[in-house]
Amino acid sequence: MPPSSSSSLHPCKHSPSATLDLLILLLVLFSAAFLLSSYFSYLFHSLSLLSSHLPSSDLSSIPPASYLLAFALFFAASIAFLDLCCGPRSRKCRNPRCKGLKKAMEFDLQIQTEDCVRSGSGGSKEIDRLPWKGGSEGNPDYECLRAELRRMAPVNGRAVLLFRSRCGCPVAKLQGWGPKRGRRHKK
Repeated sequence: MPPSSSSSLHPCKHSPSATLDLLILLLVLFSAAFLLSSYFSYLFHSLSLLSSHLPSSDLSSIPPASYLLAFALFFAASIAFLDLCCGPRSRKCRNPRCKGLKKAMEFDLQIQTEDCVRSGSGGSKEIDRLPWKGGSEGNPDYECLRAELRRMAPVNGRAVLLFRSRCGCPVAKLQGWGPKRGRRHKK
């Protein structure tokens, strides 16, 4: 195998930017570890100062492991709260088949042939149930887009522009039907 073809199979093998990215990742991890360790040392130092002002009889009844348990419970509760507020479940809509994508496309163009429209494959029935963008099929605001869709559509087929929400689920449609041609019958 020539060396040029092997390098085209693995274009990132000796990439200088990958090395730089790895170095930056290591620097970020070390700085985060330093910041977290200094934060926790400050937190434990301030807790020890506060506990020195409390009467000693109260401290003897509470073992130090209970402080760690309380901190672990608080940490787990805050992680669970963040997961509920910012996790993948918070991005889902009411659609039971919603995937909850983070950065979904805003538009999707589908070209459907005559066979695809007739058989109902390719989500054709789902598309038919979607509302029209602009409220109705005859909205003049979208006539220019529909004209472009008609030009793209195959013969006896259609071109559908799907408008998607942030999670990736289709919310509205615009469609343009292609030119109608009758079938030729064999004699």
